Amino acid sequence: MLKRVLMCVMTIAVGAGAANARDVPGGKDHPLIGRYDGAALTLYKTSDYAEQNILTKPITSADRRATGKRLNVANSVPAAGRSFRIRYDGPAGRSPLEVARNFQSGLKAKGFDILFECKGGECSDLSGSELYFALQDESPLGKGDIHSNPGSQVFTAAKLTRAEGDVYATIYVGDFNKAPEVLVDVVETAPMDEGKIVFVDAAKMQKDIDATGRVALYGILFDFDQATIRPDSQPTLNEIAKYLGANPSVKLIVAGHSDWKGGFDYNIDLSKRRAEAVVKALTGMGVATARLRPFGAGPAAPVASNVGESGRAKNRRVELVKAE
Repeated sequence: MLKRVLMCVMTIAVGAGAANARDVPGGKDHPLIGRYDGAALTLYKTSDYAEQNILTKPITSADRRATGKRLNVANSVPAAGRSFRIRYDGPAGRSPLEVARNFQSGLKAKGFDILFECKGGECSDLSGSELYFALQDESPLGKGDIHSNPGSQVFTAAKLTRAEGDVYATIYVGDFNKAPEVLVDVVETAPMDEGKIVFVDAAKMQKDIDATGRVALYGILFDFDQATIRPDSQPTLNEIAKYLGANPSVKLIVAGHSDWKGGFDYNIDLSKRRAEAVVKALTGMGVATARLRPFGAGPAAPVASNVGESGRAKNRRVELVKAE
């Protein structure tokens, strides 16, 4: 009976919660997560559609060397959809572990499964600050404005399975000036609003390349954060091969373009690997290797603002440029 009462109290502590006078204007608790009683909401960011990695294993030196990123395919699961980044301060005198346990209890009560938990140095075989830097530097919603205190950190990743789309949540709790800091990230998975960019066939490629020397393609799609071409890219690859077959003397630069998420050097490398993957796919379809040259432009030639997802989607593309 006592255990049931304690569980009830813990769940209430991270329920809807009352707004604090120090809350940032426009900020609000996520209804599936709530806040710890007495905390102030000090950061609130949202995106209608964002892609990010949910940490489910410790950050290791081997994986980081292999991928160049703290959050990578070896230790994370990808999630995409409506995203939230919320930061809380306080209340003073509460330990990060106590606050984290309250959140975990609240998540379980709402049907979440805990995917991963780590404390202090358990979160990485490198510096204890690796988790801090991963959350600060590798989120599509920008920095979380938390402080590094690896000795006190507690991290939780959880998943709610539901018919209308799964929900992923991560909660980082650390200590700063004898008060807990809480960074909550939530992804409500949902398909992107697609069909906004017109399919480009061989005739359109011919027209654009003849007129401007280049054509932008949005029908070549890749796995999230990878250079692996998705199967639904085949129709566009077929059209490229068709165009090249009708123009046997043409040579092309295959240029990969990206948005700004992840940093300049990272995106240059990713876009180059994606361009190389396109060249490999086309040569596998019978196109002579000498007719194609891969190039990674990264975020250097945007065609839209990178502020919103709609603009970033336009910047993520493959361009065919006629090589004179």
